[in-house]
Amino acid sequence: MDKDVRGIEELLRDEIVRERRGALCRRIETAGITVHDILCCEDRTAFVGPGYEDGYTVVLTRSGGYLRRISGEEFFVDSTGGYLTRPGDEQRVAHPLGAGDRSTDIRIGEQLFADRFDGRPGTRRFTVSGAADLHHRALLAAARRGADPFELAERLHRLLDLVATSAGHWRGDTTARPSTARVHGDLVRDTCAALAGGTPALRLSLEELARAVGVSPHHLSRVFHAVTGTTLTRYRNQLRVRGVLHALEEGEDSLRTLSYAYGFADQAHLTRMCRSQTGHAPSAVRSLLTDRA
Repeated sequence: MDKDVRGIEELLRDEIVRERRGALCRRIETAGITVHDILCCEDRTAFVGPGYEDGYTVVLTRSGGYLRRISGEEFFVDSTGGYLTRPGDEQRVAHPLGAGDRSTDIRIGEQLFADRFDGRPGTRRFTVSGAADLHHRALLAAARRGADPFELAERLHRLLDLVATSAGHWRGDTTARPSTARVHGDLVRDTCAALAGGTPALRLSLEELARAVGVSPHHLSRVFHAVTGTTLTRYRNQLRVRGVLHALEEGEDSLRTLSYAYGFADQAHLTRMCRSQTGHAPSAVRSLLTDRA
């Protein structure tokens, strides 16, 4: 029996490794920092694990979404942010949306992690600004172009500074009782998962989204703001722009097609939204994210 139990535990650990690594390609290794681009191949909707972290990592999500449970703290991760891990963290993961999410795993040293992330309030899950997200994607594009180690190291440290500024933004509902806060947290998790389901989900009305998660539009709007500190409209717009950035990164050329796919009124609306979040128009973003020198 003990042998069977050990066999099951080893299988679960292997599943966690498969999920975390997926189709992995090492992109950058410089200045004591290692960066991996991860395309997840795991598609189990129930939690798989446990697996145990062996280093200090900053994980940024570029597309898709998934549930992560780290040392008992559960949250949904999507392209608006990521999460932090430390050595020994117990991790479990579930993929209610299926396989295919894309993330960047940044492994750094203990001192570098402590300087930027230890002692900050908030959960392990964090959001990042549009400017930080664009810097993240441009860093990977520079690596694909063959930028020299000096440039990549400087870009990496700038990215970690931008992420550290955001860490702790994803907050809990401090005004609610613990039992209510858990219910509110679950509602926000389910809402994030619903919106991460691709372009059709991002075209839902507020009423349709509220119906999908089983509450009234007013209640959903109020709770989402109380838990996250941002409005549903702002969060949805962040997802829409991140989707456009990912599509440009993957080689899509038509801004008109992207405007329609992500529910913008027209190309001018997409341009205004992209500029407000990243500081750049989509045409300039396309140039930043191209693999060509």
